[in-house]
Amino acid sequence: ITLHHVLYPVYLFVSAIDLYFSVYIYCIFRMHSLFLFFFFFLMIRRPPRSTLSSSSAASDVYKRQDLTQGCDLGNRATVDGLSDGQACLWWSQGCSIGCDKCMTEIDKDWTASAAPPQAGKIGFRTRYCNASFNSAGAPSPMMSSTLPKEAWTLNLNAIEGSEQDSYRYNPWRAPGYAPIVDPCGQAGGKLSSQHIGGDSIFTDNKFASMGDLGSNLPATPTDKRPRWVAGANAKVAWGPLYNHGGGYQYRLCPAGEPLTERCFQKMPLEFDRTKQTMVWNTREIPGATSKTPVVPPNQTLRWPVPHPVFVDNGTWPIGSSWARDPIPRINDNNLGLADPESCPGPKGTDGPDCPGPHCGCLQFEPPCPWDEGQLNCTGAGCHGNGMGSCSSDWVVGLIEDEVKIPEDLAAGEYVLSWRWDAEETAQIWANCADVIVTN
Repeated sequence: ITLHHVLYPVYLFVSAIDLYFSVYIYCIFRMHSLFLFFFFFLMIRRPPRSTLSSSSAASDVYKRQDLTQGCDLGNRATVDGLSDGQACLWWSQGCSIGCDKCMTEIDKDWTASAAPPQAGKIGFRTRYCNASFNSAGAPSPMMSSTLPKEAWTLNLNAIEGSEQDSYRYNPWRAPGYAPIVDPCGQAGGKLSSQHIGGDSIFTDNKFASMGDLGSNLPATPTDKRPRWVAGANAKVAWGPLYNHGGGYQYRLCPAGEPLTERCFQKMPLEFDRTKQTMVWNTREIPGATSKTPVVPPNQTLRWPVPHPVFVDNGTWPIGSSWARDPIPRINDNNLGLADPESCPGPKGTDGPDCPGPHCGCLQFEPPCPWDEGQLNCTGAGCHGNGMGSCSSDWVVGLIEDEVKIPEDLAAGEYVLSWRWDAEETAQIWANCADVIVTN
């Protein structure tokens, strides 16, 4: 993953299935049109705060977006090319564990760089602050990673803390400890005066401009917010484009309080650890074999992750639960990583064994048994040759979980924050949605 590679966890909508409400973080550009049709009758769809930059009004997400950059990727995966504005372009960059702030907050003219031999990969062997700084509220000193090695998603053969442990400063290596610019993301992931490159972009509009904070976006009208029940489970889901590894958490903050990271840290939600599930958005399953289940009549294949990894040791807030990204990356090469000869560059995933099971370096066992390496996959629902059946840049579905709404949670209005701490880069993606909790 280089500076021009970004992740697009972009869309939230709410449902009324099984007598409770759910919030999903969706990549609408990957939805198949029939999948949208099916859920149209079952779900009350609402956008997250960050979809306001689409060409539609906040209450109408079915109109085409009029922007030419950012999240206009619906054309690739749906017949009508529906998209959702720029909801994918809200994140924080230059964020390292042990630091007080992200570099995009520290230096208004920052130009991103990292250490060789992969100086173009933000966070590679680089901590973006004075080594004596610590995240607000974190124990001091917080200098080293805290993540148990069984929850690593990349460079698994590295000796922890060694020079070849090249991702040791990045957010996932100490879940929740790295600073974040805003718990609801920052438009474009930077200020317009900063130079990070690639898809660190944002088209200014009447709702937001480059560098604006997601916590300042207008709230969803009260009558359009989902209702959750205290003591019940709520389904939540997200989907990546470029897979940075790492892991994620969902948190709540009362809507009447300032939407700060500290507020969300007071109310992390626990996962139901039996429910992590992969959900395909396409009628046809790319890379399907005889081991692939038959797609059900509703055109949506669901596959429980067989060995999900959750972490509550070494996390912040202390003891809070985080989920590992279950989709393994396939490295192009191991330049600057441990055991580099196991995946020699520079061709990597464009090499002579690609596509196929011997292409690149699979970081850990994929969750679906029919994954046979990178696919020769083109057209709607595919990401060129950058994805496997359930590995690497998997763009045809969602990672779904159920979170537990505390039984003693007071009824009222809340904001849900989703935070993904990347491991391969010094980046954190975030998005927010408005919910109402009842007893």
